[in-house]
Amino acid sequence: MRIFENIIRRIIERSGLKLNTISKSSGISHTYLTKLVNDHINRPGKDKIASIMLALNHSIDEINTVLAGYDYQALDEPDIPEILENNRKRKIQGNTLSLYDDIHVKLLLSPMERMGGTKILVKEAPSVLFMPDEFYLGYKPGADPADPPDKNFHRAFTRALFRERKAIFKKSCDAGARFETFICRDCLEDYVKKAMAAGKGGQQELVLRFFANAAAAIRATPDQHRTWIMERCPWFDYMIQGDDREDPKVFFFGKKKHDYGASSQQINLQGFTSDSSSMIELFRNETRLCRSAIDPQLEQNYPQNLIGYFKNLFAPYGCDRKFESFMERPDLAGPVAMEGVHRPGSI
Repeated sequence: MRIFENIIRRIIERSGLKLNTISKSSGISHTYLTKLVNDHINRPGKDKIASIMLALNHSIDEINTVLAGYDYQALDEPDIPEILENNRKRKIQGNTLSLYDDIHVKLLLSPMERMGGTKILVKEAPSVLFMPDEFYLGYKPGADPADPPDKNFHRAFTRALFRERKAIFKKSCDAGARFETFICRDCLEDYVKKAMAAGKGGQQELVLRFFANAAAAIRATPDQHRTWIMERCPWFDYMIQGDDREDPKVFFFGKKKHDYGASSQQINLQGFTSDSSSMIELFRNETRLCRSAIDPQLEQNYPQNLIGYFKNLFAPYGCDRKFESFMERPDLAGPVAMEGVHRPGSI
């Protein structure tokens, strides 16, 4: 039998983290990790290697290099279900965790949103969960033979995670969870201007559908979906999940305004997630400040005034009536890829 070098043990040791911490952040059992570092597992499962390294913020390209050392093929779409199953076992515990680049952010959002309870969002536009798939993905959803394996896997993995998050969102809505979103007026209006200017034809329709989906949900269940336009621009985008629970979690991000090419590599520190009571209280105080800055005109006659405001955002483009028609048949998306159109974060 071939004896493999224990590469993954070296990676775990270099991280400086305790096995219990890695177990919580990867979804891999403490027992399995103990056997692994003690050389009792010669060739770890492909999904185990991927989940451990993703939890330690390694890029897909780095994971594929390690997989080759264990005589595995590069990550591919059939590997996704097992990795997602591990991800569902992750626990957001232990104060503050760093988040590198979008794939690591998306991986943690899924188990966090599965908690349910009241969600507080502070960002520049409605939740991305109202987006048509094509808008969120930002490129053609299929694999491109000309692209390297890590990029194609990143694309497929992002699509799978988004669909899982949408399923969790629907389940939370059906369970009666509340969603409260605070949006800076100037950020929102700047976002719409840039998105509509960058898009043409079918691309603009995806922007309209995004806002129409949000407006339709607000109109259908206004007590469940509360969206406020405020005269305040916070320094962070953030999300508090389970705000009505005993163990809420907070996600917070820096704001990055410009892109210089998409990448699936580990490059940028995007933000943090935390269950620290002091950190959560800081962001709850931010929410109180946001609440005090709500536009009173749009707070009145809710949600009619807010929906009218959304509609008027698209009037300069001659799209206000189309916005209304999309509200009547929400959650439909065309097969158009959004190239070069900014998407408002991950939450």
